[in-house]
Amino acid sequence: MKKYLLILASLAVAAAAVAVDIDTMQPVHNPLQAPRVERPVVAAQAVATRLPARARRHERDGEPVQADFTVQGAGQSRTVWTENFDQGMGAWVVTPDENNAIEWSLKKTTGTGKAFAEIDAADVQSLSVSGPYQVYKRGISMITSGVVEVGAHSTFNGYVYYSQNMNDYAVLTLQVALATAGDNAWTDVWNSTLETGDGSSRWHKIAADLSAYAGRQVKFRWVYGPGTSDSFKTGGYMADFVIDGLSIDESASVQSITVKTGDEVSYVDLSTGNPVSWQWTLDGATPATSTEQCPSVRYTREGVYDVVLTVTDAAGHTSTVKRASMVTVKGEAPVARIIPPATFRYYETHLPMVAPLVPVQYRDGSSGYPSQWQWRFGGATPATSAESDPWVSYDFMHQQDVSLSVANAHGTSADSLSVSAEYEGYINNLLPTDVPATFSLDGEGTFPGDNKMGITEYAEHFSKPSRPAMVYGALVYFVTASASSVADQIANVGVHLYTADHGLPGKKLDSAWWRVFELETGSSTKLTGTWFEFTPKVVDDDFFIVVDGIPEHNDSVDVSFAMAKLRESGNTAFFKNAQGWRPVTGYFSADKGHTSYYIFPLIAHSAITLLPVGTSEIHVPAAAGTVDQQLFSIFGYKTPVESDASWCTVEGKPNGLTLDTLHIAYGQLPQGVSQRVATLKFTDGMDTIQLRVVQDATGLMGDVNRDGLVNVGDVTELINMILGQRDVDAAVADLDGNGQVNVTDVTALVSLIVQQQ
Repeated sequence: MKKYLLILASLAVAAAAVAVDIDTMQPVHNPLQAPRVERPVVAAQAVATRLPARARRHERDGEPVQADFTVQGAGQSRTVWTENFDQGMGAWVVTPDENNAIEWSLKKTTGTGKAFAEIDAADVQSLSVSGPYQVYKRGISMITSGVVEVGAHSTFNGYVYYSQNMNDYAVLTLQVALATAGDNAWTDVWNSTLETGDGSSRWHKIAADLSAYAGRQVKFRWVYGPGTSDSFKTGGYMADFVIDGLSIDESASVQSITVKTGDEVSYVDLSTGNPVSWQWTLDGATPATSTEQCPSVRYTREGVYDVVLTVTDAAGHTSTVKRASMVTVKGEAPVARIIPPATFRYYETHLPMVAPLVPVQYRDGSSGYPSQWQWRFGGATPATSAESDPWVSYDFMHQQDVSLSVANAHGTSADSLSVSAEYEGYINNLLPTDVPATFSLDGEGTFPGDNKMGITEYAEHFSKPSRPAMVYGALVYFVTASASSVADQIANVGVHLYTADHGLPGKKLDSAWWRVFELETGSSTKLTGTWFEFTPKVVDDDFFIVVDGIPEHNDSVDVSFAMAKLRESGNTAFFKNAQGWRPVTGYFSADKGHTSYYIFPLIAHSAITLLPVGTSEIHVPAAAGTVDQQLFSIFGYKTPVESDASWCTVEGKPNGLTLDTLHIAYGQLPQGVSQRVATLKFTDGMDTIQLRVVQDATGLMGDVNRDGLVNVGDVTELINMILGQRDVDAAVADLDGNGQVNVTDVTALVSLIVQQQ
């Protein structure tokens, strides 16, 4: 019997032990002192390359309100007017600018991506407008159509070829006015700044709602006017636009549609009788109700759904239309995608960097709306999870693997990646395949660096860290740093830590500067980073590192820093000009417009946890006493420890090491009180954890030695109790509840300990 008990005790010891690959007895960090981390070296020099309002319809007085609607892009439409300029300008009349420098002409477009024949095979020619290249010749010119009849529920459609990057120099605007109105009655319905996405020259399909002009005769005009950088609105220049494929199309109501889960559905109000309010009921959609005139929603669940619209006019008259089973939503197989706890990368491995030992959260980024998840984590607890967005704690450091399998009724999919579990180090957003580069701006300077394009600041975006982190400064890898004039040589180049505000730099937290002649540039074979040191700041959200102060380009200045050669995805780089902040994406290249700057912040994660990891509650007996509890923290912990109850306090002072033993003192449980709870809060100044101390009269089941914890020490105490070497305490030792304390309770205790681990 004794041999059997000893075997069980040994098993309990093995099961309770947790392998944590950390050095728990190092001195704690001084949070104001940067970690001693070897400065990373970029083993390749940068290669210079060349850059390639609510609508109100016109109704007849007294017409009763009648609800009706359609879905954008669905159902039938009727084209009531077209203009492709193949037969000339017809009734279009040009109003020239003062210098007669803006040219309106008919041209046939050619070349891949530019030829309108790729859209309309029968195309003959298009309307082109070109501005002067000289800024002093900039001006405003327009071309006006003849009279056009607008039907009910009409939309103006067309195509315009241009580069969004040229909006700084000139903006093209489409205006509409009643045919009988004067020159001051024109209303803007579209302009070239409204388009988004790739900024290179391409055909943009445009659309403008003409509901406000239903049943009326109108004229249209295109206006070539001031660019967004022209604060005085003098006029436009340099930019070219091509116009073709114009039409007016009348929409018809639709009775049913079929969409996939996740598709956006845009409803269009076709009601007559001058409604002033709208109430939509959209079963199965997100949102499920709306008071907008033309709401856009998404359907995320399979099924068949009704749509109801109720409209009300100014007199309070209502009309309702219900289309039963109008929307059929069909599911599709999911495509798995893992979103790691943080997306920035540890400089040594180029893998996403996460904090070890403390809880970090993964998120499911899969498309197709999976209903089942199976996660597997290497080196972490738990090792598996069936949750969509699980929390785990890494017991081991450095590279660890993660996999995710998702499924729904239509199929399965899998994704995998690796992360680096690190307490501290340099981070960046560079991919393993990235190489450093700079780009010539064709005589206008270098990007990123000195230029004549009005670009004054550069910003690199970093994701929220997996746990709060201290930022100590940043390395910036300059490629060139030369200047002839003293003013340029002593120009202060600044590097700043910013918060993020809606995806752009927000509030400045700290700054550091070096003069141009002090910047390091390395050699012809490798780059050397220039260290900009901050007063350490805590970040617990997305943040930016911003570079500014680079002199404006001239013949005697050459200052630039490295960026990743343009790639197809993963942009984290931004720049600021007169129009504000914007991403690099699409500004220089249509298909490979993404990049990241060679900016390496130095961070250290907060890592404060009670041991064993996951401990959040301990139990203590009714009699006054003390209980020991281990705490691990890279930055130590602050005293005094906050307690919400005077009967429970932490005694002593921190030992100055990453692993400390807390001495928790508690008073006598008052008579007549069966249980009371105190909450202790431990903080390292960045993160805060809590410990509930529960004191009760009966004790915690399995806490045989009454130390407030259930662990391997209780196995030894239970064995001694069974052997008669100490008094039996059935309140905490009868784990199987059979009224006896015997060997079956040892088995139950071992199982309990294993479950806790």
